[in-house]
Amino acid sequence: MGSTALRAQSSLKNTAWKFYVDALHDTLVMHFGVDTSTTTSSTGDIIVRSTYKAVGDTVKIKDVDGQYPCMDGEGVYRYAVDGDTMTLVLVVDPCYNRSGALVDTKFKRTVVK
Repeated sequence: MGSTALRAQSSLKNTAWKFYVDALHDTLVMHFGVDTSTTTSSTGDIIVRSTYKAVGDTVKIKDVDGQYPCMDGEGVYRYAVDGDTMTLVLVVDPCYNRSGALVDTKFKRTVVK
């Protein structure tokens, strides 16, 4: 189980994941860098920029700016990567809008050019 968590952790860095947000009626892409993530709309507009820290199978996300940042605090999620699919399970998040967009969502790995 430990090696799976480590593989999942390293797979977030420098990856991008597509997911659909019903409230925005749009497919977004969450781009993970080394310690920041940027979520963009289908037109390339920045929806939210966040800092993140992944340890084991847990990721902490704190929004810093964008069109729809959640400034209510940090969200904590457990995540799993299975092939080209990522899922997030809510641990705690004071922001209903962020958790509503991320939980019960299938993220599909994508290549961004």
